[in-house]
Amino acid sequence: MQIGIIGAGNIGGTLARLWADAGHPVMVSSRHPETLRDLVRNIGSNAYSGPVEEAIAFGKVLLLAIPLKGLSEIVPAIEEHFDGEVVMDAMNPFPGRDGEIANTILNRGIASGVATQEQLKRRKVVRAFSSVYYSDLQTESGREEHPVAIPIAGNDPEAKQVAADLIRDAGFVPHDLGSLADSKPLDPGGILFGKTYTLEQIRSALGD
Repeated sequence: MQIGIIGAGNIGGTLARLWADAGHPVMVSSRHPETLRDLVRNIGSNAYSGPVEEAIAFGKVLLLAIPLKGLSEIVPAIEEHFDGEVVMDAMNPFPGRDGEIANTILNRGIASGVATQEQLKRRKVVRAFSSVYYSDLQTESGREEHPVAIPIAGNDPEAKQVAADLIRDAGFVPHDLGSLADSKPLDPGGILFGKTYTLEQIRSALGD
């Protein structure tokens, strides 16, 4: 499956490598795609780089791995160029970095994924890869005993299945938290944020 990755930082770059190694063509993007040549060369033949609009058009699934304050800038390009439906949201609201949009989310008391879905009304947003440190994604992928679990949340079951399959392809196991409204444990300050847990540890933390 072709995956467009918006943001080529720690999360975007790490997942690009994992998915490319699993056989998925990936295109990583940034405002300065010329700086990504070394990244895609090191990843190998399944990786490409390009401007944001090109990565959006390339992907059958999108991963958003940019600072949340940048979301509004790319919504028009997603509306115009994205043929798919599933958007994986790995962004997080940090008021000191993201300003008004993060403060609005906090003041409303909603999960960050709900706000993303409000901006991308025509897409099926799945919250994923927002709560685990990129360094653990790099080192813990494919762990056979007690594999790392990646929590996901979304309003559409089929979209969540797409995300779950990509989580498995990256070397992890998915754990479904429910709807986007149920995803607050993944946001900064939430009980799962910044944690690298197995399925059993997630269930224990949530009291399931």
